[in-house]
Amino acid sequence: MRLPRYFLVVTAIWMAAMTWRIYPQFGDTLRVDGRLIGFADYVEESCGQRIGPAAASCLVEARTTGRRLVASEQGKSVLLIEAPVLGYLLIYLPLRWALRRRQPASGRVLAQ
Repeated sequence: MRLPRYFLVVTAIWMAAMTWRIYPQFGDTLRVDGRLIGFADYVEESCGQRIGPAAASCLVEARTTGRRLVASEQGKSVLLIEAPVLGYLLIYLPLRWALRRRQPASGRVLAQ
């Protein structure tokens, strides 16, 4: 059981296409209620109407929450880009290892 070369080609194309699509928004984009929004826009939207001491504490809280949400979105993006490679590591390699263990000892000697 050998991994088809087509899979490697499709994986390379997938990773290039997803990187091309996701990279422009990777740095400061986060997802709020199912829509993508920039970090600065998120902070402005969260605290735009407040004034005085409430505004300062709101800005600190919004920036902290926004950074956490950006990091979460970046992690999801990296997983999406690397999905074919992770699938290979989680499915194909253990299957190949199991099939080699089931193969008789005489078959292994001849294959070498």
